[in-house]
Amino acid sequence: MQDEPIHEGQPGFEDFIEEEMARLGHRAQQRGICVDCLTDRFIVEMVANLARAGVPSSDILDMVADGLALAEEESAEDRNDRTHRVH
Repeated sequence: MQDEPIHEGQPGFEDFIEEEMARLGHRAQQRGICVDCLTDRFIVEMVANLARAGVPSSDILDMVADGLALAEEESAEDRNDRTHRVH
C-alpha cells in the first residue's frame, strides 16, 4: 500500500480514526486516566513530533486552525454534553 500525505475522504478513513480514538479513550479510562488529560498530552506529543519531523510551524498552526474550525462546526448541544475538566 502506498502512503499518501492526505487520506481524508478515502473509504474507511474517518471510521478508522473514530474507532481508534474511542478505543484509546476507553483504555485510558480503564487505567484511571481522564480523556481530557489524555487529549492534552496527545496534542503536545503530536505537535512535538511534527516539529521534530521538520514540519514548518506555519503548517502546524494551519492544522490547529483546522481543528478550531471543526470545533466551531459542532452544535452547542454537542459541546454542552461533554464533561469538562475538573483538574
